[in-house]
Amino acid sequence: MTIVEDQARFLRCVGEPTRLQILRLLAERERCVGELVGALNKEQSLISHHLRALKECNIVKERQEAQKVYYKLTDARLARLIIDCEALMKELLLCKCQEVNYEKEGNQGSSEGEICPDS
Repeated sequence: MTIVEDQARFLRCVGEPTRLQILRLLAERERCVGELVGALNKEQSLISHHLRALKECNIVKERQEAQKVYYKLTDARLARLIIDCEALMKELLLCKCQEVNYEKEGNQGSSEGEICPDS
């Protein structure tokens, strides 16, 4: 694989919306699966599926403490990447033809006006 192919794989992995939500939470601090389930209001099996994919790409790592499994980012630069990406989205309206209110909690934006195709 080339570096470009590896970068594309990385971006596909982090670009999935639920995974991106997980990464935003992990950018703040280490969390156990139960915390992620509660914060995202999604099924534990779905969160575990996405954590497994992030782990396979070496984006998160886990540690066991008693009955709980905790996850954190493998590198602090990943948190910076998530924060910078969010700032770019807000400031430059990347992949949008129209203004979007990202400040509204839970706003996923509209697919209307998207110029970046999903692939």
